[in-house]
Amino acid sequence: MKRLLLASLLITCATPAVAAGGPMRATYEVYFGGLHILSAQSEFAPERGRYAVTANAQTRGILDVFFSWRGETRSAGRYENDRAVPDKHTNFGWRGDERRSVILTYGPDGEVISTAIDPAPDPEEVTALPENAEAGTIDPLTVIAQVSQTMSRTGSCDGEFAVFDGRRRYDLRVSDRGTEVLPATSYSIFSGEARRCRIDYAMLGGARKAPNKYSKTARDRVVYVAQPVGDGPAIPVALKIETDFGTLMAHLTGVEVPKDLALGEETPPRGSR
Repeated sequence: MKRLLLASLLITCATPAVAAGGPMRATYEVYFGGLHILSAQSEFAPERGRYAVTANAQTRGILDVFFSWRGETRSAGRYENDRAVPDKHTNFGWRGDERRSVILTYGPDGEVISTAIDPAPDPEEVTALPENAEAGTIDPLTVIAQVSQTMSRTGSCDGEFAVFDGRRRYDLRVSDRGTEVLPATSYSIFSGEARRCRIDYAMLGGARKAPNKYSKTARDRVVYVAQPVGDGPAIPVALKIETDFGTLMAHLTGVEVPKDLALGEETPPRGSR
């Protein structure tokens, strides 16, 4: 279940704006098998030639009783010739009194120059990372910034990425699967046509040696992207991950352009659940 929570954090919450547009704050609610398990909020604050992406999430409902968890992740960097180049990536997670952290710092060319991982990975629990695991990689949120550039140029979310998050090394593939009309529901503020972006990955190191039944059977990971606010930026409006034990769904419940993310007039929230 934790792996699915991280997936929903990094795929939905951390994918706040994947097309050209101004700053945006989006909120999501995540359900598994119909049970409310997670609340998430993401912020995307592009500037001239730069990007900053922040995502926060915490458990809800019955899951919060047995597995209380919250996390915060952030990346900042710049664009060079349509390439997203990270400066720094941080990821913090809390479960009870336990705190886990990752801090990655990058050099001028986007290469990892320092890592701070606490606690260090336990070799008895996770597979070994490949040699020079960080070489030629970007962090998960910089993937989002790169997809943003790609969609603003081509309208497609296709892309392949070598990803290192400090603990895991994996290859990520985003595939454009056309569009689908999402029906109106009481769970989401959005209905209408959305682009389907399928997410696949190959884990190369850092995975748990004893995979849980949820992540092991996860398949058909799809993010739905659309423009919920007029001519504003395209953002994820839904997420769907199928498993043998139920479906994980994330729904967009609110969008706004807050004052603390941009100069100018504040745009009031368009909805909440």
